[in-house]
Amino acid sequence: MMNKSQVAAILGLIAARDRRTVGEVDVHAWHEDIGDLDFDDVRQAISAHFRDSTEYLMPAHIRRLAAGLARERHRLEREAAEQRAIEAYAATAGPLTDRSAEIRAFVDEVRGALPEGDREALMPRAVAWEREHRAFQRQQDAEPNPAFDPSMRPVREWNASKTPPPGAWWEDADARERHAKTLLAEAGRLRPSADTAA
Repeated sequence: MMNKSQVAAILGLIAARDRRTVGEVDVHAWHEDIGDLDFDDVRQAISAHFRDSTEYLMPAHIRRLAAGLARERHRLEREAAEQRAIEAYAATAGPLTDRSAEIRAFVDEVRGALPEGDREALMPRAVAWEREHRAFQRQQDAEPNPAFDPSMRPVREWNASKTPPPGAWWEDADARERHAKTLLAEAGRLRPSADTAA
């Protein structure tokens, strides 16, 4: 907070830079506009404005710059307080090796509070790759079966290969005809031909 004499001093600093005229009414008006700000922040805001801008200085400029300066000051004060708290704790806590039991107890507590993780759910690709690699490695490291007899392999059926064996009955037209007649006679559907009727 600034009183009117401080606001008058501020206006004097401004007038020294931009040659404005300052009267008692100006002091009263500026006190209403910036009287709630910190005196040092306002002085720094005026200096920053005239270093970086050629605009005619108004209370809005001062308020914006002073707010930024106040935020920065509060940030530095907070960081300094946090650093002092860390240093005070470090001074009374002793060396880190003295707290190893405390750290282990904390780790055990956290481990007990967390649920058991499923590695495959967390890393499905890595687990699948490891499984495939183990199967491949088993196959690579496997010894040949001493009881394996190549002649005992299963015989492929012709209909699986879609290639009929040579000499099948359906390759011979006469054999196909005889086979068809046999099936029709068994079914009672064979009609006598003109040759047999004569």
